[in-house]
Amino acid sequence: MNFLLHFIFIAAFLLIYIIAIIILKPFRIHRKRPVSTILIKASYLIYLACFLLMAYMILFFSANAEPTEEVDEEKILNLLTVFSIFAFFIPNIGIMIRRRISSWRVTYNYIVAALNILIALGMIWFIMDLPWEFRSH
Repeated sequence: MNFLLHFIFIAAFLLIYIIAIIILKPFRIHRKRPVSTILIKASYLIYLACFLLMAYMILFFSANAEPTEEVDEEKILNLLTVFSIFAFFIPNIGIMIRRRISSWRVTYNYIVAALNILIALGMIWFIMDLPWEFRSH
């Protein structure tokens, strides 16, 4: 039963990722701004992979997802909560409204790409910092 649940979530997350690739068309190059367009799309896909990995890890392996140092335990968990909310909304909003920006689109693409990369690095840090345990449900 547990294997089936893991399989369903992995399949769903892969489907989400494939749909994102189909919608974004990362290999379609914009003739006026090729570098910034590829950068924003690639950084979003990197962010999405990190976000889906973090969601999977929290769903199945966070029986006691507490920081390794007990002194700053509440502060780090509060930071993780705020960061997770920020990480969910900012990149998704950024990629959705990019076509509405016209006058400073290249700059916008670079700023959002930098945010996506920073958020992805933050998620990787949280994934590596928190201890993970396998749930036996």
